[in-house]
Amino acid sequence: MKKLFILFLLSVSPATAVMAQKTITSPEAAFGFKPGTDRKLADWSELTAYFKKLAAESDRIRYEEVGKTTEGRPFITVTISARENLAHLAHYQEIQRKLADPRTASPDEAKQLIAEGKTVLVVTCNIHSTEIASSQSATEFAYQLATGETPRIRSILHNVIIVLVPSLNPDGQQLVVDWYKKYLGTPYEGNSPVVLWHHYVGHDDNRDWSSFTQVETRVAVEKVINPWHPQILYDIHQMGSNGPRIYLPPWVDPIDPNVDPILVESMNALGTNTALEIGQTGKQGVLIHGVYDFWSPLRDYIALHNGLRVLTESACVDIASPINIPFEKLDHGIGYDAKVAAWNFPDPWKGGAWRLGDIVDYQIDAFFSIANNAAEFRERYLNNFYQIGVRALNHKTGPSAFVIPAGQADSAATARLINILRTGEVEVEKATADFDADGKYYPNGSYIVQLAQPYGGFARTLLEIQNYPNIPEYPGGPLQRPYDVTAQTLPLLFGLTAVPVDGKITVASTKVDAAKPAAGSFAKSSSDNGYLIDDYTNSSLYALFALLADGVRVYRLTGAGADPGTIYIPKQEGVDAKLAAAAEKFPINIRPAASAATGTALEVHLPRIGLYQSWVPSMDEGWTRWIFDQNKIHYTRLVDADIRKGDLNQRFDAILIPDNSAAAITSGRRGLGGENPTEPSTLQTVPTGEGRRRGSDASTAQKPDAATAGEASREPQTPPEFKGGLGDSGLASLKSFTEAGGTVITLNKASGVYATKDSGTVDNALEGVDRKAFFIPGSILQVAVDTTNPIAFGSTPTVPIFYENGPTFRVNGTARSVAFFNTDKPLLSGWILGGQYLKGTSVIAEEPLGKGRIILFGFRPQYRAQSEITYKFLFNALLYSSSTSAVLGTTSAQSASIVNNHKGAE
Repeated sequence: MKKLFILFLLSVSPATAVMAQKTITSPEAAFGFKPGTDRKLADWSELTAYFKKLAAESDRIRYEEVGKTTEGRPFITVTISARENLAHLAHYQEIQRKLADPRTASPDEAKQLIAEGKTVLVVTCNIHSTEIASSQSATEFAYQLATGETPRIRSILHNVIIVLVPSLNPDGQQLVVDWYKKYLGTPYEGNSPVVLWHHYVGHDDNRDWSSFTQVETRVAVEKVINPWHPQILYDIHQMGSNGPRIYLPPWVDPIDPNVDPILVESMNALGTNTALEIGQTGKQGVLIHGVYDFWSPLRDYIALHNGLRVLTESACVDIASPINIPFEKLDHGIGYDAKVAAWNFPDPWKGGAWRLGDIVDYQIDAFFSIANNAAEFRERYLNNFYQIGVRALNHKTGPSAFVIPAGQADSAATARLINILRTGEVEVEKATADFDADGKYYPNGSYIVQLAQPYGGFARTLLEIQNYPNIPEYPGGPLQRPYDVTAQTLPLLFGLTAVPVDGKITVASTKVDAAKPAAGSFAKSSSDNGYLIDDYTNSSLYALFALLADGVRVYRLTGAGADPGTIYIPKQEGVDAKLAAAAEKFPINIRPAASAATGTALEVHLPRIGLYQSWVPSMDEGWTRWIFDQNKIHYTRLVDADIRKGDLNQRFDAILIPDNSAAAITSGRRGLGGENPTEPSTLQTVPTGEGRRRGSDASTAQKPDAATAGEASREPQTPPEFKGGLGDSGLASLKSFTEAGGTVITLNKASGVYATKDSGTVDNALEGVDRKAFFIPGSILQVAVDTTNPIAFGSTPTVPIFYENGPTFRVNGTARSVAFFNTDKPLLSGWILGGQYLKGTSVIAEEPLGKGRIILFGFRPQYRAQSEITYKFLFNALLYSSSTSAVLGTTSAQSASIVNNHKGAE
């Protein structure tokens, strides 16, 4: 009977397997359409439901919710491998952990682990949610692996553990699908949303891998990448539609010198092989070695954690609507001309119809090529992964360590820096005694980051000065412009000191798991002289906002005998309890005043802040909201219609206009270019900029019902309720607001609304400068500061700022310069072209207007929630808007009189 049963199983198992596969639901059956179908999209709830169903039906799929998004949606992973691998995932994670840190595995043990382990391939989709195709393609990846029986698929399943992240931005995925469906079949079909497609940071969510501010970034790092230590990360994006059809590595120069050469060679090989295999299918327009450099850890976290990053960028459509691109409309960029064959672009696409289904097809080809390569060369990937770790432990070039000395001015910023390193799995020690290194003394409590550790390269690239190289486009030709920002030196941006050390550090120390700011302190006064808070850190300003919100009366001293901006709190009812609570919450020291404050001061009130939200979405607006929300700074969002209707002074003290082009703000015009040299260059970045749609002058999209090349084309229109920008009435309303005593604050390119070539008291010093002569795509520069100006209270005389092709100002008449370039060589970290145009120009200017003022910034003082050292300029500008001049008396009775008079005015 037993033999008969075995024979029965052997005879029916193939058929049973076939029947079993028939029970697995396809994406087409689940959604009612095949992924990639024109004008059809599955939203996040449909996608998560499908992956759950697939996991229930297939023993090759495991579904897991690993966290929540900013808006509370599930953040999921879909792990795909052979059944026997999924049954032992913890075992394979342990193998990865040991190979990632060769100190935990001897060479002999490593050989055994390499023989036994699997290549771990993490696939990340849809971080930019307007790049919608990959969230749809992900369902096909999983379904084909769940049902396929080919030798290739069986090899992938046996040799590779795939951790699929169907969307790194589920909130944005849902927003984009909802927006698209709302306007389907209308003239507005395919237009990008008029609000950010990540709750806070829009397209900047893939520039967060060196600071980990967003919930989604932390989940991806802490729940996916760090636990799995993948050998390969496949990152799926879309780009502008007028360039190549798909891009893959090799990257263009420069490469971050902290990325191991084996990784560079591996990315070159894998990208080139994938391009070959896509081309073998007959698909055209495959580009390698173009557009994208490999410089910034803002994007390249995995490569500084010993894994390959393989990026694909597919040409976009109008979200899910097909477009038509004539051949003559194809463009050019770094390393390619889309109309011309070259070694790295051998088979140009000939133009015509381009569809969502084309993107999905290219992505599926790329995915299976990469997954098959990961399977075929499993042993090579695991061995290289281990060897890269060995090389990291034997680090010999450059400094051996960084010391972050104890006693930094800002303990909160210090703690944040250490915790960023720890999130990135960098080992940090804290000295338990004083010590010397390279002949310099460091006190007990200093942090030490040894670079001979598995992820020492990540630590080094965050802590060191960046020296982005000058690379000519051709011998003797103009310099190639960097693709992205060129500097991320966190100590400079945080206002901290981190010292590279060459020699060996010998001191007793403890390992740091997490860092905390110094505890605040409150010394209760026995007199009626009031209290003082030194104003050197962001924490002092966060405390000031909190105290004002709690009804505390506060002054900032401007007279002799105190540093400008020192916070003074007079004695008042209930103040001791409120100050004690502030010291408990913030790392500040509140001390009794030795005598009652006298002289000039500014009485500060809680500013009523209006934050402008353009219908041309501004990521800077989102970052500003994030910083305000994190620190409980109250604000009201204002759209065009709110400003146009006027009466702003009744509601606001300050209106903040975040970074956006002047055209976007005044007339609602999208797109890049123009004559202002501070606008991005159309020459190299528009056609293939990561995630960028077609330029505003393109007219290549099809009508909703057009499906073939040659039919009339269209540019998706913006719905009328979102058109027009501020317009003349909005600008007039802002002028009335300032003349009546309000403050308008403009950031970076938004300052172009007021600072033009001949605008009067504040002119744009860079207007008319040839952009071939001046270009700074994102570097850290030094400026001089007038520390007596209320906008600069608490600042040091010189400050590093993050500068990114912003305007600078010539200040005339009654306007005042608050921060300015006093040298033609201001570069601290990164890359600069045309520094001579900066000398003598301002980057913060204050322009009086009637009873109020305009405060113009030529940079983003809150840049991507990283430039902590310049936050104070923005916070001070806001506080200045609600401050009134006061003179504090020499006796408590006189002070009380002033206070009572103010209360009566209220």
